[in-house]
Amino acid sequence: MGGYIDRSQGVQGVLDPLEVHVVTFADDGHRFALVVADLICVNVDVVDRIRTAMRGIGVSSCWVAATHTHASPEAGCFPGGTVTPRPVGDRLVAASLAAARHAMASERAARIGASRTLVPGFAGRRNLADTPPMDIPVDTIAVTAGTDVVGLIVVSPVHPTVLPADNNQVSADLSGGIRRALSAPDRWVVVATGAAGDISTRHTRQGHGRPEVDRLGARVARHVEPPPHAGHNPAAPVRPPVSRNVRLRPKQPAEFDASVCPTPQVGDDRIRLVLQQGLRIAQEQAARQRTEPYVVEVAAVALDGVTVVGVPGELFLELGEAIRSAAADQVSDIVVLGYTNGYLGYLPTHDTPPSYETYASPVSAGSGEILVEAAVEAAVEAARDRDRSRRNSA
Repeated sequence: MGGYIDRSQGVQGVLDPLEVHVVTFADDGHRFALVVADLICVNVDVVDRIRTAMRGIGVSSCWVAATHTHASPEAGCFPGGTVTPRPVGDRLVAASLAAARHAMASERAARIGASRTLVPGFAGRRNLADTPPMDIPVDTIAVTAGTDVVGLIVVSPVHPTVLPADNNQVSADLSGGIRRALSAPDRWVVVATGAAGDISTRHTRQGHGRPEVDRLGARVARHVEPPPHAGHNPAAPVRPPVSRNVRLRPKQPAEFDASVCPTPQVGDDRIRLVLQQGLRIAQEQAARQRTEPYVVEVAAVALDGVTVVGVPGELFLELGEAIRSAAADQVSDIVVLGYTNGYLGYLPTHDTPPSYETYASPVSAGSGEILVEAAVEAAVEAARDRDRSRRNSA
């Protein structure tokens, strides 16, 4: 199983089935598909396979995102990305195609809007001791047919890790709890993970089992507020996503020297263990002595009134918020997805303090700011393209 370094057993049961969801957005000229899978990560190789397969059934462009559940089979979730185990990749491709065919057969005229709400005291900085609970911003993209909300895409910027490292049953974990709490006979629900790199319920949860997963899921569901009806203006044409290839420098020798210093003194046993694990990852990376840059895809797609940004790694919450605020003057509603179209790992800023995330990250400090700049550029371009298309079709 993936997600926890100190996990010693494989899958031995099913707590709740892992799911693959596909939502399609289409008009006469373009069809975009968003795939969200209950996996620890998706690597570039399986993203490419799914995109190729999707083109064969009429999907023009496609994103693939992982919920980052730590109760899934190992999918090659290694800093910098690696090869997806073939059995996992084969099943993911097959499930994505099946879900896409169903989504395409169910397409209907609809509008899209977004809203945001704060879930009070829901989570906190996961690898800091004595961190106070935070009010966590949860984004909801609502799909509305007429006046009825027929679908929800809920984006939680929180690590979906309620179940512990010694759990050996597959589960969607927190994402599944939110899905169950919001499910209704007359609408579908997809739950994705946002800028959750440094956020979890480690200091706020009251247990580690399925009851706690469902309690937290219900807490999020109580605060989800679908946006008001999108109005009577024509929907914007569906446009292709805008992508940016970003080159990020691998950690330099001096950064590894800093990483292998003694573990910071903390009183929390679990946090101390996690820090030690991060140091071991840093030492393994230093031994490989990578010199060539990492090249990752940052993308944005404008869907009616909402612009969605996809990031191939573990973006810190503050960086997701930086994308929103930097583009706020030019893009009205931005929703940020993490773990999308690849897996690089953690994306530290220039001033991220020493932590598991900085130790395990394969890239240099300041990579977070570089990625934010590219994401903002892509979001602005995608929104402008949408607005031009709307004017031309009016």
